[in-house]
Amino acid sequence: MFAVFQPSSVPSLASLSAVGRAPGRTNRASTRTVISDLQVTSFQNTFLWFSKSQLFSSLLKNKDFQRALFYTPAVKEEVTIQNSCVWPTNYESENRNRFSLYRSSLLRSPLEKINFGFVPMRGFKTKASIAREGYGAGLSSTADVLRSLRKDDHTKKNDRVDKIKHMRTYLEDSSLSPDEQSRLRIAFAEGYVAGDRKPKSGKLKILTMFRDILGMALIVAVLFMFIGGPIRRVIIGTSNEVLPEEIDVSFKDVRGAKEAKQELQEIVEFLRNPGKFSLLGGKLPKGVLLVGPPGTGKTLLARAVAGEAGVPFFHAAGPEFDELLVGQGARRVRDLFQTAKARAPCVIFIDEIDSVGAKRTNSVLHPYANQTINQLLTEMDGFRQNEGVIVLGATNRRDDLDKALLRPGRFDVEVQVQTPDLEGRKDILEHYLAKVTLGKDISIDYLARGTTGFTGADLENLVNQAALRAAMDGKDSVTMQYFENARDKVLMGPERRSRIPDEEANLITAYHEGGHALVSFYSKHHSPLHKVTIIPRGPSLGHTAYIPEKEQYHETKVQLLATLDTLMGGRAAEELIFGPDKVTSGASSDLQRATLIAKKMVKMWGMSESVGVRTFPENQDSLVVVNDLANTTAEVIDQEIKRILNESMERAKHILKTHQRELKLLAEALMKHETLDAKEVKLLLEKGEFKR
Repeated sequence: MFAVFQPSSVPSLASLSAVGRAPGRTNRASTRTVISDLQVTSFQNTFLWFSKSQLFSSLLKNKDFQRALFYTPAVKEEVTIQNSCVWPTNYESENRNRFSLYRSSLLRSPLEKINFGFVPMRGFKTKASIAREGYGAGLSSTADVLRSLRKDDHTKKNDRVDKIKHMRTYLEDSSLSPDEQSRLRIAFAEGYVAGDRKPKSGKLKILTMFRDILGMALIVAVLFMFIGGPIRRVIIGTSNEVLPEEIDVSFKDVRGAKEAKQELQEIVEFLRNPGKFSLLGGKLPKGVLLVGPPGTGKTLLARAVAGEAGVPFFHAAGPEFDELLVGQGARRVRDLFQTAKARAPCVIFIDEIDSVGAKRTNSVLHPYANQTINQLLTEMDGFRQNEGVIVLGATNRRDDLDKALLRPGRFDVEVQVQTPDLEGRKDILEHYLAKVTLGKDISIDYLARGTTGFTGADLENLVNQAALRAAMDGKDSVTMQYFENARDKVLMGPERRSRIPDEEANLITAYHEGGHALVSFYSKHHSPLHKVTIIPRGPSLGHTAYIPEKEQYHETKVQLLATLDTLMGGRAAEELIFGPDKVTSGASSDLQRATLIAKKMVKMWGMSESVGVRTFPENQDSLVVVNDLANTTAEVIDQEIKRILNESMERAKHILKTHQRELKLLAEALMKHETLDAKEVKLLLEKGEFKR
């Protein structure tokens, strides 16, 4: 509430004092009358009290003031004077420790639980009755808490009291004329009104809003920390950039791939000195596709490019682009290329690119499947000339890539990374063996010749397995025996420590593996035998391994037929020794491989006289297999496959019947020694015995 003094009727000092003081116990009824109807007839000749509808029509627009009216008044001993003769209105929106009573419920302070309140007073604020019901009991404890937290409360309160005393002394000065006293009272009223209009709580509202926003951000951050990795990747993605200093691989570490390394060295030269090629009118290649079997070093070559070029290197795997949300893959491709363009010249390496660059489909099951590859095609073909961003892609399934991705302008260069030849294997073995303490009997040439068909990853694994086994045995160096055991582990799988205790099962396995070894030994065009064993390795109960004498870049028809004969040797030996009714399921993998070879000979390689050189490709990835062959043609193909397999079985049986005595010796030796190498098998078959 507030009063407006009339200039024509100057109130007496007693009247002013009555206004300045809240009524005591003797005037409690008058006070309640003022609070209820806001009219005081005893002061009508001195000043005018407006009714609630008239006086507070403007104040009620202030939400803070309106809210304060509905809070129960509490005891407050304080008189506030500001700005000399101007007393601004200010209901107590804060306690002495700057904790508001009317704050947001978010992050509430423990002090707000304390039961205290303040009366919204205007002008002079005087002491209300401490005997008011329900408020005197908790006052002292509340005040003590607040005073303990704010040590300067007494000082501020004393300053305010001194100001009040000074003002009262000024009002009681008899030297002032009535007009001056009237102006003084009018100034008090005007200051009251001006103080009410002054947005005192604006700063507090801004601070409160800032606190609430900060609290909400903190809660979101804490929740985000506990969100799983996949959801986090969907929201913000992952960092793909690899700084050059993080790559410690150079072309010196790449062995056994001279042609591929030479192609990529040219790419590095493009990145280091692009002006050298632009000066002659050449353009930087936009993409290089690395194609080859798994383990041949495609990723290693890409890392070497990053280490040699000294430019920003961005890597990504094809499966990382697509996530749960539709369009996420296209967005990640777009963001990756946008970041790379800002750091040009640079390299983008996409491993397993067949996952993101597969042939586009019109499948209704996944209508958005083409978004990612379409975005990739757009980004690769949207480069300006000499933009300096080169894309490296690696895959072992080139046939699955979309044709638009393979055209010049996207992947200009295609590098074949094949399994290393003899010289390449020597180079790789020298690189890895230099890190191992070797025995005196090590022959790198022997190891290289005995690992035909091994990839770089296989050779690295071979050296590592040999070193680990020697360390477990407590040896000071790695001897040749450890390397041979490691080679057998790579070729035939991990060895089980003991054979099956069932002697009948072991005897069947011995004749089965002996049949493979015997047929391969007497087949002129088959790869030489390496080792035969009846110790279970991997999923099989026994194993017969072969190692080619030289590199095989293709296979002839006689070589394929010799392979079929050897595969049939196990089943033929079981049938010959134990009878047709005693054959086992151990030949399932042999028959499966033999059927696949015969099928390719007829349908893909044109090695059948009846079918001819026509090929019959099969779409294994299609959901619906459509057979466009005539019934007679399909029947001819089936008959040819059956004929090739039957003839192979008859040839294997003929070899085993001719050398049945040698088969028995070989099976008995396997039952006794469990494992025989090529030299021991040769001595046994040629001389009938061998010594260990």
